[in-house]
Amino acid sequence: MMENKEKVAVDAIVATSTNEQISIADAQRSKKSSPWKYALVAALVLLVVTLPYGLGRHNAVYNTSWTIWFLSQIQPIGWAIISWITMVVTMLGLALATIESSWKTWGVVAYITFACEQYLSGLAMYRPDYWWGTKVIFGSYASYANGINAAITTSVWGLGVFVVMYVIALFFIPKDSKLNVFTRSWTAFVAFFIVQICALIVAMFGGLI
Repeated sequence: MMENKEKVAVDAIVATSTNEQISIADAQRSKKSSPWKYALVAALVLLVVTLPYGLGRHNAVYNTSWTIWFLSQIQPIGWAIISWITMVVTMLGLALATIESSWKTWGVVAYITFACEQYLSGLAMYRPDYWWGTKVIFGSYASYANGINAAITTSVWGLGVFVVMYVIALFFIPKDSKLNVFTRSWTAFVAFFIVQICALIVAMFGGLI
């Protein structure tokens, strides 16, 4: 009789534990597959892409005198450095948020810095051939806006160069080769910074401002 009671108790514990595990797994699965989570992320991305840029562009077009005064407080090279920093921090924030799955920390940092960059790009009337637009809007003060635009352009170029280098190292260098250090995380970050610093130098002294 005692053995039967112990067996029943053990079976009850196993059943309870199994039910709890299934419930936890189901809850995690439903949480991960919740469409509201992706809808919220999409809405935040759309908001941070459009709103700051639109606000900056509105100030550049309709509050041009204030925009010129604001931009003229810092030298064009200074604006290039500020713009470059926001771009690099945004890229690193997205990379670390993806690698470490810590969107609540690095993801927030990336959102904030990208919003700042979008506002600056709107304020500077950013486009691929930005020289004509800034010359029309800001006249002789166009170099201040061009500092922002040059840093954005060269930083994107730098990201493209880094991606090409990383893909080449990933697919064309054997894993057991001594040269296969570029795909390691710390080496990749160092290479990314080197490429981006070169991009900043081009933005400041390459005649793009």
